[in-house]
Amino acid sequence: MTNIISINHTLFIQMANFLILLFILNIILYKPLLSKIKERIETVENMLKRADELKKEALKNQNEYTTKIKEAESQAKERYAKIIDETLKEKEERLAEQQKRAVEEIDRFEKDVKKQIEREIESSKDYSIEIANKIFRQIVE
Repeated sequence: MTNIISINHTLFIQMANFLILLFILNIILYKPLLSKIKERIETVENMLKRADELKKEALKNQNEYTTKIKEAESQAKERYAKIIDETLKEKEERLAEQQKRAVEEIDRFEKDVKKQIEREIESSKDYSIEIANKIFRQIVE
C-alpha cells in the first residue's frame, strides 16, 4: 500500500502557496468586493432613511393640506351663511319699504277718491238743486 498523502517538505510548500494565494485574493478580490458590498448596504440604508423622511414629510404635508382644506371649507360656509343672511335682511328691508310705499300709495289713492267723491257730491248737490229748481219751475209754470 502506498500512502496517498505523504508528509514532506512539499506539503509545507503547498500550505505556504495556499496562504499566499489567500493573502493575494484577500487584497485583490475580497477587500474590494467587501467594500463595494458595504457601500451598497450604506447606500440602501441611506435611501431607506431618506424614504422614511420623505414619507414623514408627505404625511405632514397631507395633514397640513387636510387642515387647510377644512379651514377653507369652514370659511366658505361662514361666508356663504353671512351672504345669505345679508341677502335675506336686504330682501326683508326692501319688502318692508315696498309695503310702506304701497300703504302710502293706497292711503293717497283713498284720499284722492274721497276728495273726488266729495267733489262729485258737492257738484251733484248743486246740480240736483238746479234740477229740482227746474222741475219746480215747470210744475209751477
